[in-house]
Amino acid sequence: MAAELSFGHNLRAKKKEVLTSAVSFLPWAQGCFSALPGCTTERPGGGIEAPPNAQTVDFKDAPARMLGVALHEYGSPHQFKVQLCALPRELRDSEVLVQVHAASLNPTDARIRSGSLQHLCPLSLPVILGFDCAGVVAKAGPASGFTAGQQVYGRQTLERIRESNGTYAEYVVLDGQEVHTKPQNLSFEEAAAVPFSALTAFAALCTAGKLSYKND
Repeated sequence: MAAELSFGHNLRAKKKEVLTSAVSFLPWAQGCFSALPGCTTERPGGGIEAPPNAQTVDFKDAPARMLGVALHEYGSPHQFKVQLCALPRELRDSEVLVQVHAASLNPTDARIRSGSLQHLCPLSLPVILGFDCAGVVAKAGPASGFTAGQQVYGRQTLERIRESNGTYAEYVVLDGQEVHTKPQNLSFEEAAAVPFSALTAFAALCTAGKLSYKND
């Protein structure tokens, strides 16, 4: 069963208040909050170089930085730290910037966090993990197929986790092909639990069940 991290609108208050309230939604984060070098706006080198066709995202009504749950060392869940991180500022034409309302935890997240997949899925630490989420489109690239304000759910890729951040944050940039409109009969928490689990079930139907399909 997936567990959810939900970022309420009350987390967009003064950052001192934000940090105090943020750790309350993760009981194991009590006492382990600290700012991590390498995940802040003061990161040496300035982070990822913008691609030639990237847009600059304008956050007129958003804070200068966002909250994220970053992994500093492989190990137990206590290695996660709630902290302030740089907002994703660059957006390719095919990408969507999502304001995250819920993010789900799945077995792959746990294995990456523990370090058991570090040779198969190498990452530079600290890193913000998370593959699945649901939320509202804050900004959409012209070739993404989405518009601002749409309620969506989607899946992050490992490449984009390396470039920017995963879904354990207030904002995340997703490939438009990995995003879908959220069904009205699903809550954000329910929709966030769908992507990775659905792909796993579909893969089982195709392999064990010999289901044939067309990718069109």
